[in-house]
Amino acid sequence: MLLPLTFPAYASIQDISGPQINVIESDFNSEQATSFVSWRTENGLHHTAAGSSTGSINVFSFYPTNTSSSDSRARLTVTLPSEHNPPTAPSSSPSHSRRHSRSLQSPSSLSFNQALINVSARARVVSGVSREQVEAPKNYVDFEDEPGRLKDILRSNSKHKRTLADSILPSFDRGVVIEQSPVPASPPLLPTLPNSPSGVSSTSKNKDDPRSLLSATNSPTFPPGSLSAPPSPRQLSPHFDSSPSRGTVKSSIILDPCGPGHAASAMRYIEAVDLLVVLQESGNLSAFDMRDSTCVATCECTTTRSYQDQFWKWEAIRIVFTGDNTYHILACASPSQPPFAETFGLADDPRDSKARLNMFELSVGDPHGVHPTRFERLASDVWQVDGPATGVELLVDTDGSFQLMYINSTNYLVTRCLTVIPAYEIRARGRSFTSSPTHSQEDHRSLAIPNPFKAFGSKSAESIAILGQNNNSGTEQGSIPPTIATSNLGRVRLEEEESLGIVISSPEVLLQGITARYAGMNERIIGLAWSNTDITGFTVGEQEGSLTTFQVPFRSQGRIQGVHFTDDEAFVVLSDNISHYCLRRVDSDSNTATTSSGTSIIAQAIQTTAISGGPSLMLSWSRSSPHDVLALRQLRSGQKEILVHTFNPVSTKQQRRILWRAQSPSSGTIPGGATLTSVLPVELNCVLLGYSDGHIRQTSLPCLLQRRYHVRPPPLSSFSPISGSDVLFDKVSDMRLPSSILNMHLIRNDRTGERFILGGTDDGGIAIWALESLKLQARFTPFIVPLTRVAQVLQSNETAGPLRGSLLCVSGDGTVAVVSMKGFEMLYLIPGASSPIARIYVGGDDNNRAILIYTDEFARVWDVESGEFLRATTEEKAKELVDASGWTNISLDKSELTSISISMLSGSAGPVSLCTLLLSLDRFLKYTSVNVKSSGLALSSSSTPSNATLSQLRAVLSVLLTPGVSPDIDEICESRLGTSPSPSTVGFASAHAATIYHHDHPVYAWSLSAKVSADRVLAIVSVLRTLSLAEELSHDCQTVITFYATSLAHVVGASYRAPDVAYLATQWFDSSNDIRQAAKTLFDAGIVRLSDEESIALVDAWQHHLPCLQPSLEKESAKSSLALFICGYMAAEKYSLLSTSSLIDISKSIASYLHDESSAHRGLAIDLCARGFQIWQHYIDAMAMLRALYTLATNTRKEAISAQNIGPQARLAVLQIASSNTPLFMTTLTLDILNPKTLDQRKAVMQLVAFMIRKRPLILYPNLPRLMEAVLKSLDPNSTASRDAVLDSATEIIGHVVKTFPTVDFHMATQRLAVGTSEGAFIMYDLKTATQLYVLEGHKRRPTACTFSPDGRRLVTMSLEEGVVLVWKVGSSFTSFFNPGAPPRQGHGGSLPFKTLNFNVGDEANMTIAGTLEWVKFEWPAERTVRLYIRESVLTFST
Repeated sequence: MLLPLTFPAYASIQDISGPQINVIESDFNSEQATSFVSWRTENGLHHTAAGSSTGSINVFSFYPTNTSSSDSRARLTVTLPSEHNPPTAPSSSPSHSRRHSRSLQSPSSLSFNQALINVSARARVVSGVSREQVEAPKNYVDFEDEPGRLKDILRSNSKHKRTLADSILPSFDRGVVIEQSPVPASPPLLPTLPNSPSGVSSTSKNKDDPRSLLSATNSPTFPPGSLSAPPSPRQLSPHFDSSPSRGTVKSSIILDPCGPGHAASAMRYIEAVDLLVVLQESGNLSAFDMRDSTCVATCECTTTRSYQDQFWKWEAIRIVFTGDNTYHILACASPSQPPFAETFGLADDPRDSKARLNMFELSVGDPHGVHPTRFERLASDVWQVDGPATGVELLVDTDGSFQLMYINSTNYLVTRCLTVIPAYEIRARGRSFTSSPTHSQEDHRSLAIPNPFKAFGSKSAESIAILGQNNNSGTEQGSIPPTIATSNLGRVRLEEEESLGIVISSPEVLLQGITARYAGMNERIIGLAWSNTDITGFTVGEQEGSLTTFQVPFRSQGRIQGVHFTDDEAFVVLSDNISHYCLRRVDSDSNTATTSSGTSIIAQAIQTTAISGGPSLMLSWSRSSPHDVLALRQLRSGQKEILVHTFNPVSTKQQRRILWRAQSPSSGTIPGGATLTSVLPVELNCVLLGYSDGHIRQTSLPCLLQRRYHVRPPPLSSFSPISGSDVLFDKVSDMRLPSSILNMHLIRNDRTGERFILGGTDDGGIAIWALESLKLQARFTPFIVPLTRVAQVLQSNETAGPLRGSLLCVSGDGTVAVVSMKGFEMLYLIPGASSPIARIYVGGDDNNRAILIYTDEFARVWDVESGEFLRATTEEKAKELVDASGWTNISLDKSELTSISISMLSGSAGPVSLCTLLLSLDRFLKYTSVNVKSSGLALSSSSTPSNATLSQLRAVLSVLLTPGVSPDIDEICESRLGTSPSPSTVGFASAHAATIYHHDHPVYAWSLSAKVSADRVLAIVSVLRTLSLAEELSHDCQTVITFYATSLAHVVGASYRAPDVAYLATQWFDSSNDIRQAAKTLFDAGIVRLSDEESIALVDAWQHHLPCLQPSLEKESAKSSLALFICGYMAAEKYSLLSTSSLIDISKSIASYLHDESSAHRGLAIDLCARGFQIWQHYIDAMAMLRALYTLATNTRKEAISAQNIGPQARLAVLQIASSNTPLFMTTLTLDILNPKTLDQRKAVMQLVAFMIRKRPLILYPNLPRLMEAVLKSLDPNSTASRDAVLDSATEIIGHVVKTFPTVDFHMATQRLAVGTSEGAFIMYDLKTATQLYVLEGHKRRPTACTFSPDGRRLVTMSLEEGVVLVWKVGSSFTSFFNPGAPPRQGHGGSLPFKTLNFNVGDEANMTIAGTLEWVKFEWPAERTVRLYIRESVLTFST
């Protein structure tokens, strides 16, 4: 279990008198934005996510602000069609020539008319249309710099004349659904000119209805004679609200890996399931649940990390909905250069038209966690198309067939029908998806040493293309270049491609994007393609190859950032001017056309509104808020802000409002300060921080999490050299470097054991410090690009030759600097190559060779003694050489082992990721619990290891707790447990991302999601359990545990998200014992808190995956065991809610695990047996279950010992079952003693009896006669083998019984055993013959104790309830020969078989059975004198 801990206080060092720096804002300002997406949720909140070039994503939430006086009234809820949502009405499928391969439910391309807004006939009348070209508005105002001009514009707003946009007002006609809602909503949808009068979606019409996107009946009525081009719409007067709204940075997502080359290049939000799909340029595809910003699924776009994979930039994704919570995602990549290419002047070729594709199936999980959200890669690694990645689109038809559409390198529009093969067909064929080899063995390309980038720079797209591309010749002029010959790519099958015609006429235009959709009428495809400045529209008709294009009138000073269809008949263009367009249908003479006309019909785009947005870094439009465009812009001061441009079609007014603005400067512009640039956690009490001022500073984990402030001036050596710094460090490096320290590595001299820090600086330098003193030992500047990796060749490595005892420092361009550990002298440089180093081998016949294998599957051989380059070869031949003896692999990915409890994020870059450490809670608690247990835990201020451990626990606990929720708990934590409010924060770690939450109120931490609540409370309880090992803190820790486990819902209120029981159950399986116990505690509290309906729903979701219902291979799966965990404990707690069939399946599953010796989940079965045995016994063989537990509880075979350590667990289960179901337990016990299947079983059961006597004597007390009789019969002398096998165990049992129970006594010399019964009788046994001699019946009530005289002739029995002592003569006599089986008589005249002695000790005789075991005993001071002890009373009797 990993916990991301963020310590923003150390992100920068500045003068204490300077302004406080917000690390999140500073980081956001300094990072380059690479993607930006927005959406609006049902509660009216705007949200945005901004991706950066370093792989981080900042998620913002904004509270709604009333934009008009009507917002306070009940709003009209308008249902908006979503391109990813399931269809609400059936639609016809296209009939033009396309091959459909399969039928799946798909989203219908709903017309804008289905948005329930119609345009009246009057509003469709447009006049004054001229042939003037549309020009972009030129009255843009920089509202930050020209407030006066803004006021003038706002003042003149009411004087504008009525325009085209002013006349377009919505009217509600039949078919409109109006709902009253008190929640303020976004303004009504943007009206467009071509709307059908009926208000019925054109996608729901049948083929006989000619009205469609471009039909005459749906087009506005224009005066004849002037239809060639509409005039420019009037610039709408903006209303500007300069006061920022209540916006906040909700969370920061740090992708793994992050840093340069891992930018979040594309993001798409799926509204229906609240998921954000993120594509990194390195090829990682992730899905995030935006309720809590956690990563729920991840996948890689490629299966191999080859040379080609390294330099493909994945930059675009397309998502289509295909039904049943399933989405298909197409990821697109373009050829790129390595990260260091810019340093050497190798820029990307913008005209390289190759695109690499891959397809994924995203299955959205269920709310109970049975089927988690997951990606499945569908295509292999060889899928390429001849066209830019930005020009690829994926469409899904209403019958479920896919259509791949792209614009190729010659600007032709190409379509291919695409089929996804079902997974079961692939499994049936046994097909494996592997990449084709990229090079043959005979391909011996030379690697130029002087210019390592020459080979790379000269390679064309064709030279690195994957084998299998079709190179057919004889194609017609203008046809598309050849693509992949095969049509099968894993589970993706492509049919013949179809070239439809040229879309973009100018070959100089660089395509920036494409969007298309099924228009829904007349089965047409309508699309838009754009460059930075121009937009071209196209339609695909019913007949094969019928492609028509039309130009979109657009002019703007800024580049086009996106084009989005709002429906079939309208679209919006995002640029400096936000323009809305509608489409109409015209003939070749620009007259309004109908489908019945015989002339050629084309489309025409009409600009309806234009909003002056101004220059922005990023713009975003979403279907959930169609009249809002959110903009990310950066001010001249370097601060970023987020604005929203809102257009209200009713009032035809624009509102521009600031949602959020950063208050802190960029991280690199902090005056008089230094920013954090690298982190190296060595151990819990030694964390090294590298800063931009060239210093290394040492601190500890407690100090990082609880920033210390000095009260009086400490020695200067303890402080940062920054004047006025308020951060107290343990150590600071002695010399300041002239550049920032970008990374640090821990190295160790294996001869002296001394440890050093090797750091890389941003100027390509290397510096080495001594760890103990942080004194600089050496410094070099061998590289052009910074250091990235370090490998150490140990002195003990005899095959390394001259490289023994040296360091291999690898830079970003693959250059290797060899540095000697002795004296830290740089020996020589090995030049870099055009691709990164994959592996290094040293050795050879004379131990002076080095082989460097690169990711492009080539290798170089060097003479390390002379530093000469020997030859270049292929990776395969290099491996053949290495397979020979005498070579050693030098690991590049692992240096000297650092802390096992804390680690950095992979590729950390930027203040937020650098200020975040991953704490392995399992290892941390294991380490600290050992220290806490082993120490005396004197809670003084001494610097003992125990107090250092307590400081670490308190520091982590301070971050996890949420002060302010309960004042009473805060008082306990601060005054008794020693915690204090921490400026640090804790996030949520998932497989490939860490989410950091930013909130000011403690309630927010418990209002995110059930999973986040479970993760946090589990960490709190786990740390508190470890802290409670300190005796002085145990009681207070238990109080806080109880509060967080049971009382949070009451104090947080309605926003509380109770911990997810399925997540807690998962942690029980995946975590260490310390966390498992905490997870079990919280899980039990969680199922008690669930309502009956929630409990039934949870069991219904999981019961179908119980082990007994699965095939043999699936019984041990993680899902089956998790299902048994959830259903089993739920049944034990709330069995009355479950059906009989469910209880039967649960019981059978428990028995299945319990009886399977090879099962890894026997511990779970044992615990469930103990928890609900009284339930399971009705549905399975209860005695068989008990016998299995007996065996596990007493098994001492070495082969039975496992990591689960189920023996103690089984013994505890036996004790619990014996306490709750004593009759069945004793019956099974005695039967197994008397009639065992094997002698080993009888011996094991008797060992269990001895264990029960020691641990639970009161359970056996009522059944002592039955038990002792069974033990005696096992000693039958007629069965010599059986007697010899159990003799030791039986003797041990008899000894424990006599020692524990006063009602049983044994006389060694005569081998007699006396056992008292609850009815008042005593049974005499002879162990020699293993038979019962006789029964002594004298007491009328329950006896309390008995004892033999030293000579064995007399037995003294006593009953506290009667207040009498009976003396029996049990020795052999003459009369016993005439009356066998009866004791000799004794007493007055020999009439009674005993002598009665009365006594009275008053209230001291009142005691429980447990009290008699402790406070009643006999003692024989003489042969005829017995002394009886009852509590403090002593009675002496003469026998």
